Amino acid sequence: MKKLCLLLSLCLMLSCVFVTANAESSALTIYYGATLEQMTPVLDAFSALHPEIEIKSYRAANEELSATMEMELRSGNPQFDVAIQGNGPIISLQSKHDCFAPFTPEASDAIASSLLDPNGVMMPVGTGFYVIIYNTNQVTAEDAPTSFKDLLDPKWDSKVVMADPTSSSSVYTFIWMITQHLDEAEYGWSYFDKLQAQNVNYVASHGTIGELVSMGERSVGVQVMATAGTSLRRGDPIAIVYPEEGMPSEVNVGVIRKDSPNQANAELFMNFLMSDEGQKLVAENLGWIPVRTDMPDYALADGTLLSDIQLIPRDVEWVTDHKTEVQEKFIEIMG
Repeated sequence: MKKLCLLLSLCLMLSCVFVTANAESSALTIYYGATLEQMTPVLDAFSALHPEIEIKSYRAANEELSATMEMELRSGNPQFDVAIQGNGPIISLQSKHDCFAPFTPEASDAIASSLLDPNGVMMPVGTGFYVIIYNTNQVTAEDAPTSFKDLLDPKWDSKVVMADPTSSSSVYTFIWMITQHLDEAEYGWSYFDKLQAQNVNYVASHGTIGELVSMGERSVGVQVMATAGTSLRRGDPIAIVYPEEGMPSEVNVGVIRKDSPNQANAELFMNFLMSDEGQKLVAENLGWIPVRTDMPDYALADGTLLSDIQLIPRDVEWVTDHKTEVQEKFIEIMG
């Protein structure tokens, strides 16, 4: 009888272990900074390949997303398995919490070596960059600005909208280019003083920028290509300008949380993002430039070839190290 009870107890324990493992292997929680409209087709395509995995996701503007992850990590109760956003906030979180696991994607040999993280923690997913958009019902192609400097023309007084650096991490890419990369005499911090005198409207997200320009509340916006592409595909009355100074760009990355109970599923998702299908979906829906070197020349949302534009990689260390300084500077500029 004792042997029977022991056998039954052992079977029950094994059953519980199996059920627990099964429950863990069927889940995946993804945090991301892109819009819901942009990310949904990517998540749906992965779900179609792996219907056994229950996907949960949380979307927020990059600064809010980073703050949420920071809070969860500090409390010892992180909820995400995977995070996808610009590399700046990820670098900050990793330096503070050592919270992301090294991972080598199956397609690592096809990724541009300059984009690879030497620590193997951040996986490059796609390159995002800044453009200018304008409302085609209010501005003709002939009158549209052709450069970031053109936005200082008095004719754009009270007509320009851009992201607020206290809520958007991507906009630091644009700020870095204006204040650090371009000639200080012509640009620099004085550029934003002049833009402020033009009654620029600072908003919390790039989605809001797209909405304001599409509705005609603002004629021109400084915008990430991802959201500009979404507006074009939706049929909004906007057009894209690739500024003469070049397009400041940032690498968007994916990371897996260290000690995630859903490690295998997280790796499946990361490898999917780097597959031919995943990279095409990232390009078509998130508006990011694919990071694989074995893909053909990529056509942007308006048909412009990637080879016809000039991308300028931002200095991610400067962006990471000067975030507080930039926010304080903008508070001063905005009064």
